[in-house]
Amino acid sequence: MSWDLPTPFVIDLQVGADDIDGLGHANNAVYVSWLERCAWRHSQHLGLDLAEYRRLDRAMAVLRHEIDYLASAYEGEELQMATWIVE
Repeated sequence: MSWDLPTPFVIDLQVGADDIDGLGHANNAVYVSWLERCAWRHSQHLGLDLAEYRRLDRAMAVLRHEIDYLASAYEGEELQMATWIVE
């Protein structure tokens, strides 16, 4: 897959039954939950888990979310999600 920025941290996701809304596809609010999961895994990959953030009395914060919904996601589908640190 091609990403907008170089060297993304990528995770694989599977759309589960609980992610599906009344219209039969993944609910838009679920994407934010997936973003959080990806961000925490990226942070942990960098050695910054919750205990380390508490020790440092610092943490990363989301300043903005921007999601382009390019297609619907359905139960059982495999997705990839990526994050970058830009500043």
